[in-house]
Amino acid sequence: MTPRASIRIVAPLLALAVIGASARAAGDAPLPAAGIAAPTVAWTVDQVADIAVRNHPLVRQSEAETAAAAARKGQAESPWYPSVNLSTGYSRVRAFSAQARQSTTTPNEFLRGDLSVLLTDFGRTRASVNRSDALLSATREAGVTVREDVAYAAKVACFDVLRAGRNLEVKRETFRQRESLLKQAQAYFEAGIRAKIDVARAEANLYDARAQLSQAGNDVRVARITLLNRMGVEGPADFVLSDSLAAGTIPGTLPDWIAEADRNRPELKSLRERERAAASGVRFARGGHLPTLAGAAGYGYAADEAPLDQGYNVGVTLSVPIFAGFLTVEQVKEAEAALSSVRHQLADARRQVLLQVERASYGVSEASERIGARKKEREASDENLRLATARYEVGAGDIIEMIDAQVQMTQADTATIDAQYDYSVSVATLLRAIGR
Repeated sequence: MTPRASIRIVAPLLALAVIGASARAAGDAPLPAAGIAAPTVAWTVDQVADIAVRNHPLVRQSEAETAAAAARKGQAESPWYPSVNLSTGYSRVRAFSAQARQSTTTPNEFLRGDLSVLLTDFGRTRASVNRSDALLSATREAGVTVREDVAYAAKVACFDVLRAGRNLEVKRETFRQRESLLKQAQAYFEAGIRAKIDVARAEANLYDARAQLSQAGNDVRVARITLLNRMGVEGPADFVLSDSLAAGTIPGTLPDWIAEADRNRPELKSLRERERAAASGVRFARGGHLPTLAGAAGYGYAADEAPLDQGYNVGVTLSVPIFAGFLTVEQVKEAEAALSSVRHQLADARRQVLLQVERASYGVSEASERIGARKKEREASDENLRLATARYEVGAGDIIEMIDAQVQMTQADTATIDAQYDYSVSVATLLRAIGR
């Protein structure tokens, strides 16, 4: 090899080495701040539920209602504490004296402190406090119900997004298959092997797939904004979800789940607390027939002019209700009717919980069985599509057989996806029904 030939070979190699080193240096160099893309937010199903519980306005509303109920309990306890008042004032009274035939002006100044305390009302205040405490507990359990409903709705919306995404992939694959079939039919027609009707059918089939693909894309967009709404947040819009399906079964039997639901469902706990509140309300209303014993004391200064005179008073008052126009009697009747209403409401709620647990249990069983059947259907549809494709390519099958096989395959894919996510939703529904 001559020196000139060696130079012609070595020079390009050196140039490639320099370009490669520059490229590596450019690749290792940090990107400018404006060019750095924000990392995509990825959520799991459990994270979605947690974000929803922390951000949804219904949860914040339930927390505010609980705080208000706690304040009402504090108000009910206020009669147990003494009441202290401090007052001061100045007045001038001008009056005409007929005897003296002249007007006189009398000033008055005072500074006074008063203390009053309820000694006993024979359990009326205690009943009021117990009622407020029960209502506070009921409001707390209602807040738990809201949080569980929000978490459940967020999980279902999450599964809907995942379901819509998988269905979109199926529609894309269907569109690709039908586009390929149209090209194949056109090639056969141009070669004189197939009739023009094959091209027309394949073209119509392609436009149908395009419409389904557009609808599936819109379903994904709607499912994503619905999920953000269920979570109580506005973004980010480009989030991704961990595609996880429910696996295994929930341990236990239907009687176990029913008993657990009766113990754990916050709706039932709330109604039981409301029943306790209504029972305390009856005791409070009946307390209107009982006397009250209160003590009062006052100390202050008052006079027409300075220096003011010192004075005080101490007393005990016993009040016995005699007749109030049947007010207390009607209040007792109202409280007893309210107690009866809550008890009937609790009985109906338990029936509804029983129905929800049974329906959710049957839904889990049905979805589990449907998954197995749909998987077998998909395997058969895949084999049918493979055979139809082979028959059409060798001229043994017609375009109708090919289109039917594609439609059946799309339906089998969609049905399999629906069965899988229906099972996940059914599991979430059963867990919500039994109060976990």
